[in-house]
Amino acid sequence: MKSEKKKLNIRIGSLLKRTRKSLGYTQEDVAELLDLAPRYISDLERDKTKGSIDTLVKLCNTYHITPTYVLQDYLDISDELKIDPTIIGFYKLSEHDKNIVLELIQYMNKE
Repeated sequence: MKSEKKKLNIRIGSLLKRTRKSLGYTQEDVAELLDLAPRYISDLERDKTKGSIDTLVKLCNTYHITPTYVLQDYLDISDELKIDPTIIGFYKLSEHDKNIVLELIQYMNKE
């Protein structure tokens, strides 16, 4: 019996755009950091092109996110394992503020 292939229509452009903006980057900033054309970044964000795995990894490293975060809506994972997009802003904080947040999390996790 032949198994049917399920075609995924993976659309990650708006997530990439939101993440870029939350970090305060312009498309030009990202293009320069990754040695890509600004138009290519625009096309990725508008889902006009899919990009390569190499580009995805470069974007993840630049945005301090994981490929799982980018693709989580297409993976069979529980909601508990999905990453809240507000966490991305953590990386923009000063070291002092990051430490405060981490101490608060540790405090809240104590019972």
